[in-house]
Amino acid sequence: MEAVAEGLWGLADYHENKGEIGKAVKCLEAICQSHVSFLPIIEVKTRLRISTLLLKHTHNVNHAKSHLERSQLLLKAIPSCFELKCRTFSLLSQCYHLVGAIPPQKLILYKALDLTSSASQDVAVKLWSCNFNSQLANAFIIEGDYQSSISALQSGYVCATEISYPDLQMFFATAILHVHLMQWDDENSVLRSINQCDRVWESIDPNRRGQCLGLLFYNELLHIFYRLRICDYKNAAHHVDNLDAAMKADKQKMQEIQQLSSELDALNQSLSRPDLPSRERSALAGRQAKLQQRLRSLEDSSLTGKEFLEPSYFGNARQAWGDKLVLAPSPMDGEWLPKSAVYALVDLMVVILGRPKGLFKECMQRIQSGMQTIQDALLKLGITDGVREVDLQHSAIWMAGVYLMLLMQFLENKVAVELTRSGFVEAQEALVQMKNWFIRFPTILQACESMIEMLRGQYAHSVGCYSEAAFHYVEAAK
Repeated sequence: MEAVAEGLWGLADYHENKGEIGKAVKCLEAICQSHVSFLPIIEVKTRLRISTLLLKHTHNVNHAKSHLERSQLLLKAIPSCFELKCRTFSLLSQCYHLVGAIPPQKLILYKALDLTSSASQDVAVKLWSCNFNSQLANAFIIEGDYQSSISALQSGYVCATEISYPDLQMFFATAILHVHLMQWDDENSVLRSINQCDRVWESIDPNRRGQCLGLLFYNELLHIFYRLRICDYKNAAHHVDNLDAAMKADKQKMQEIQQLSSELDALNQSLSRPDLPSRERSALAGRQAKLQQRLRSLEDSSLTGKEFLEPSYFGNARQAWGDKLVLAPSPMDGEWLPKSAVYALVDLMVVILGRPKGLFKECMQRIQSGMQTIQDALLKLGITDGVREVDLQHSAIWMAGVYLMLLMQFLENKVAVELTRSGFVEAQEALVQMKNWFIRFPTILQACESMIEMLRGQYAHSVGCYSEAAFHYVEAAK
């Protein structure tokens, strides 16, 4: 029966490589639904594979969850299989997160941490412990339990320190800073966390830092948020310049990779011709080798997450290679936000710092750039003109909320710029867009309602409608 399972696994690989995910899942489910029993480990591996496919390529989280829950039951009777158990715990935790079942998620993560604490404390075990502590911290954040979240992240930091992984230490240091910035109950704690991030970043080998693009963006953005919070715009500008330069360099690199890949595809097609003269074939083969070498050097210059098996924590796994800003090594998938959202944030930071200086032309260019990036991302999430909040899949709500909130921030800045330079028609159009988005997604954008009323008040005040402005300010205060 093992040969049958291997055959069906191979067939599933074939269909997945062709993008036929439904057929791949059917091949694998044939093993689970067979009247003849397979070995429990074969069934567990198959169910894990099905769950990974479903989470990566579909919104069918409940189907994936049922396979993982069955795998967990099967693994209870097997004393070994540490890696399989950890993968099952990790994926099941993510499923509970995606359906909003936080208490079961925490329970499964506590079981996972118990498993790692009782295992031999080698590097692989420590890495899994880091994975589970990271997910547990995220669950605590959703419940608003900041202190427990920081404790879980500090446990992860200790594990990373014990195995001497500076970039993993940096991941936990920045995550701790992120929680402190959200909580902000003690400015001294925030400052200590900032200093810790600086120390850990400096401890990473300079050559290695170039491969940690996700950490660079995450760390610099958190530093900017801190500087903006304390109104230190001068020092914030330095971090924005760093981010802008890194973003432009990465865009240029990804464009070169795309061009090289296209050229390589054309070369491969030419080399497949049977009637190609030997001299021409030799020249093309030489060119092919050079292209492949250049492509490998570009791909190896950053941590892209190409080798990661786990889908991301927020249901955002369906991304092409190169679209992930990975923060931590496998088995973690420490992506904070998709690359497109991070790029939009960089544009937004440039706008926020450029507006007070009167750099309106550059601000409007960045607003248009950021809004286009967000619109493209919303389309990929299935959010077209007719889609409303009630139409969204639960697993897409969090990521849709990220992009929609960013979109509202860009529109807010657009209104502010247009009112400053007396572009009343353009300001009114942006306000109408904000109101329409709010009507379609009232729960996700609930926090923007006051901001919209304030902007409407500012618009009314700018055009001399003072009683109407007062009305909107009162509404904003409510």
